[in-house]
Amino acid sequence: MYYNPFFKAIVLFFCLLVSQIASAQDNGNTYSLEACIDYALKNAVAVKNAVIDNRSAAASVKEIRADGLPQVNGEVRVIDNYNLQLVLLPARFLGETANPDSLIAAPFGVRFTGNADITLNQLIFDGTFFLGLKAAKTYKEMAQKNLRRAQIETVESIMKAYYGALISEARLELAEENYLRLDTLFRQTTAMYENGFSEKIDVDRIRVNMNNAKTQLTNLKQMNDLSIIILKFQMGMKVSEEIKLEGNLADIQSDVLQIEEQQLDYNNRIDYSINETQKELDKLNIKRFQSGYYPSLYAFTSLGANSGANSFGDLARIGSDWFSYGNYGFRLSVPIFDGMRKRFQVEQARLSLIKTENTAEQLANLIETEYSQSIINLESSMNVLDSEQENMELADEIYRISNTKFQQGVGSSFELVDAETALTNSQTNYYNALYNALISKVDYLKAIGKLDKE
Repeated sequence: MYYNPFFKAIVLFFCLLVSQIASAQDNGNTYSLEACIDYALKNAVAVKNAVIDNRSAAASVKEIRADGLPQVNGEVRVIDNYNLQLVLLPARFLGETANPDSLIAAPFGVRFTGNADITLNQLIFDGTFFLGLKAAKTYKEMAQKNLRRAQIETVESIMKAYYGALISEARLELAEENYLRLDTLFRQTTAMYENGFSEKIDVDRIRVNMNNAKTQLTNLKQMNDLSIIILKFQMGMKVSEEIKLEGNLADIQSDVLQIEEQQLDYNNRIDYSINETQKELDKLNIKRFQSGYYPSLYAFTSLGANSGANSFGDLARIGSDWFSYGNYGFRLSVPIFDGMRKRFQVEQARLSLIKTENTAEQLANLIETEYSQSIINLESSMNVLDSEQENMELADEIYRISNTKFQQGVGSSFELVDAETALTNSQTNYYNALYNALISKVDYLKAIGKLDKE
């Protein structure tokens, strides 16, 4: 049968395109550790709120800076003097000749008055303003550090949840293999029993282990589902979304063993850095209250016009008489006595600084404790991991030999079941040790301040 080469090329291209699309869709739900961290740094609620706080701090700096810029205000007033004040005037002022020395009550002013003006105020000197501006910039720095702390805590939670989910997935795969191995062994032993080459007790022993393996498999499936849910929650991902993990436990274990001990530097710890920034804020707060004793100087200018009429229509009429006025000057404000308010404000700010310094000492001690503890835990967990890995390899070899002997009729089912149980326990112990080593690694990186992505 003849096939058109061009048609074959089109079919091949179409197949490749479909394969690439399917692969892209499959990879779209596959997450490595880095991908999980990147997703969480964009979607985790704690990080998003910290980003908002950072933006709010930046807006606070601009708000305080605005106080130093010219302040322009316009105002229009229309007043209805519905009950004019009366003043006593000599009768002669009103043209009375009969009794010129008598007093007559006469209305003072007109019923409707209008005024419109525009005023400009400019700060020239105010100690609290300049210190407040500096404090606002320091507060912005504090918000940035709080954002970094939220990111570090998110990275920590993601790493621990990811390692837990990855190990849970590996344990589930291994449990499935163990169950299939036992199922095969059970079928073989049953066939041997039916042919008179084995005893019923051999079948029963293997069946007990197979039932135990089935129960363990069910539990591990539930644990794996739960670990994925926890990971999604930490990432800020909806539980309904599908996710697949991408990772090699052998590479991860190698990465754990390659960690080298590093010297402790307090400045690498974000919590210590935040406390140092808080010290700066406390010091600026003291200076801000102290600067309240200094005078403040402002410049101002105003331009406006006013008018008056006995009816509102005359006041609002275009072309009515409006009289302009203007002024400018300086305003110096000198604090004299405030009941010692500022003195007590300074005292409170100093006490707050002392508390921050005390916290710094306690924090330094805590950091040293966490550092020492993380090293001990990491070394211990790696030693345990090495031992458990060796035990698992030995148990696997023992099971292989016991199974061969049993199949050849020179070994007992008791020996085989015991070897299978030991293998399963050694595998469980190995993965527990690997998880503990990974968690110790995360705690160590956090202790030395190297957990963030910077």
